[in-house]
Amino acid sequence: MPGLFHQIVFITVLVGATLIGAVMVIVVGLFNPYASVIRFLARTWSRILLLAAGVRVTVVGREHIQPGQNYVVVGNHQSHMDIPVVFSYIPLHLTVVAKKELFRVPVFGWAIRAAGILRLDRQDRGQAIKVLNQGEQLLKEKHLSLLAFPEGTRSPDGTLRAFKKGPFVVAIKTGLPVLPLTIIGTNRILPKKSLWIRPGRVQLIIHPPVNPSGYTFDTRDQLVERVRHIIKKGYEESYAAVFQSNSG
Repeated sequence: MPGLFHQIVFITVLVGATLIGAVMVIVVGLFNPYASVIRFLARTWSRILLLAAGVRVTVVGREHIQPGQNYVVVGNHQSHMDIPVVFSYIPLHLTVVAKKELFRVPVFGWAIRAAGILRLDRQDRGQAIKVLNQGEQLLKEKHLSLLAFPEGTRSPDGTLRAFKKGPFVVAIKTGLPVLPLTIIGTNRILPKKSLWIRPGRVQLIIHPPVNPSGYTFDTRDQLVERVRHIIKKGYEESYAAVFQSNSG
């Protein structure tokens, strides 16, 4: 198990990188919340955190991302480390729908608001629909990709939960391909309800995009289950090798 010194170093880097990055994002966001420099800052912040945590990431399927194409990106959710992994290794300008509680965090909350991150109240269905409509407009106007974790919360044991339909409705309405991601190993790096970082390996699998053009609002459940099956199969086929690597 990594020692206390490693935890102190990681927390120091986390706080320092977040404060510096947040201030820069807030300044840039005053002029353009969707500027490419914000994407650069998010990626740099993510890479710094992964390095400080001792995370080694293997990426499979980079060729499935087509230059110039934006997507609705969906993945399984195991850990707070999922965001740094995705922002570091997915070469897209991503926007995220974030729960409202994150906007209350001093400095960090100000930064994500400045970066145009969409605020979601999971208890208010009407507000949630409004946010998704805003997301659809942003994807079209700013040529952004939407990142969503349709399980809605982190899985404590890696088991894939049921998917919420919101991101898939966005894909159907915008016509944007759904890009499925399978994330393996982050729950061992930083488990749910834990603040103790454990160095290790993570695998990020980028699956071939799924075209939503054959689906309608009435058949959205079929799209949801198709994408969920892809992500689940990727997890089941690759988990053993990553688990053994992290245990070794």
